[in-house]
Amino acid sequence: MPTVSQILSARVAAAVARAIHEEGWQGEPGIIEIERPANPDHGDYATNVAMRSARTLRRSPQQIAEATVSRLPPDDVIAGAEVAGKGFINLRLRPEWVARQADEIGRAADRYGRADVLAGQRIQVEFISANPTGPLHLANARGGPLGDTLGSVLAFLGADVTREFYVEDSGTQFDMFGQSIAVRYRQLLGEDATLPAEGYQGEYVTDIARTILAREGERFRELSLEEQARIFAPLGVEWVVSEDQRVCEKFGIRFDSWFSQAEMMRSGYFEDTVKALRERGKVYEKDGAVWFDAPDEIEDKEGWVIVRSSGEPTYFGKDIAYHRLCLTERGLDRKIDIWGANTHYHLIQMRAAMRALGLEDRFEVVLYQFVRFLHEDVILGMSRRRGQFITLEDVLDAVGKDPTRFFLLQRSADSQLDFDFELAKQQSNENPVYYVQYAHARIASIFRTAAERGAGVEGADAGLLTEPAEQELVKHCLRFPDLVLEAGRHHGVHLLTQYAVELAGDLHNFYKFNRVVSDDVERTKARLLLMKAVQVTLRQTLGLLGISAPESM
Repeated sequence: MPTVSQILSARVAAAVARAIHEEGWQGEPGIIEIERPANPDHGDYATNVAMRSARTLRRSPQQIAEATVSRLPPDDVIAGAEVAGKGFINLRLRPEWVARQADEIGRAADRYGRADVLAGQRIQVEFISANPTGPLHLANARGGPLGDTLGSVLAFLGADVTREFYVEDSGTQFDMFGQSIAVRYRQLLGEDATLPAEGYQGEYVTDIARTILAREGERFRELSLEEQARIFAPLGVEWVVSEDQRVCEKFGIRFDSWFSQAEMMRSGYFEDTVKALRERGKVYEKDGAVWFDAPDEIEDKEGWVIVRSSGEPTYFGKDIAYHRLCLTERGLDRKIDIWGANTHYHLIQMRAAMRALGLEDRFEVVLYQFVRFLHEDVILGMSRRRGQFITLEDVLDAVGKDPTRFFLLQRSADSQLDFDFELAKQQSNENPVYYVQYAHARIASIFRTAAERGAGVEGADAGLLTEPAEQELVKHCLRFPDLVLEAGRHHGVHLLTQYAVELAGDLHNFYKFNRVVSDDVERTKARLLLMKAVQVTLRQTLGLLGISAPESM
């Protein structure tokens, strides 16, 4: 099914083309954008193509709009068009066409809203990735549903999507993690060992040491702290990654790939990347270190080292190699990273590096603000190293997967998000995910009642759905395919949660004032068809969000 915007855009484009030809104008029309007016009294949809075309066609927006509307006669989709303001064109859908779409949506079922606009594209979405030195916590877990839902949306639009967790299992923090485990291991053996001030203090570090001791015994006892740390660090990462995999599945997230930074470094690809940058004249040596040639507008260039004077690669350098590997050796068309807002400067660096390698147009990043956890009006701080953090699993156990995902997706990634723990636990209409899921369950209940009375959608006449409330429900469902395209284009997956709440509200309101199953057999069939369209749309929306659509609550 083409989207409403696509249908209207094609008709407006044809009318503008006719106007240009018949009026003898010179020039090309502007981009045709179809949007929904803020005031529904102005129509179902509107376009500002006349204003966008004024400069190229050298005519006033009013003149272009009037010429376009005069060549946009009512048809099977458009009931009427009119000029508004200084050149807007308002469009009204034909009620008969709107009514028929309820049947079309029901027939499409799980194909509703799908498109092939991204067919043939191989896209990697990398998210949650962090130093694997502790359990996933709520502060950075926001990237989970953001990345997972974006991956679902892109696949829904036809892309071949790979979800990747980049395991950063090398570097200074990795070494300190190993040393922290070694200290806890020694303490379990009764030795007097002190954790460094910058060490990892969470109880989970002791759990890792205890696991090693139970599995390996005391065979590492006589080794030096440095030797123990070197052995324990990868064992600790193995433990953490295993836990992350388990918790992610509990969160409804399954990664296609868990990519090891350490393996990449052992492969020699980092050195190959430095060589490639050197051949492009993008690196230089200074004070014994290898530096990336930062753009001229960067005043502070101290953070642009890719190999320290000690010979140790920096995080920046390793990330350049990883992204080059993904976009060249692994054959991706696009790589989309979901990063926390604290990586803003690193993003500037990476864009410069990708530009130097000719890969910038295939590298995209979604930056998200971190989460504040609200519990009884207290904002609890989170710190992995101190061990004073709220783990994602704690929240999943207390609240559940569906509310956690929904709450983390309620606002745009670049907006700060407060997670209201108490609200998320409520089973009431105040809880938005409960409100949406109850709408789906309510429709299922209506169908059960209809079945008990021998009613169904067979032979239903969608043309009967002409009442304003019925029309508005269908129109709301028709927004879904355009919304998915917008979410995929701009990576704004929060639009889906907002849409779900609005559609659920329309359904609950309709149910309050309108009977679906009644003594009027034909009206009952038509309204069951309407309910099916809403149910399909809700199910598709919740499916993209990774949230269940219950049949009863």
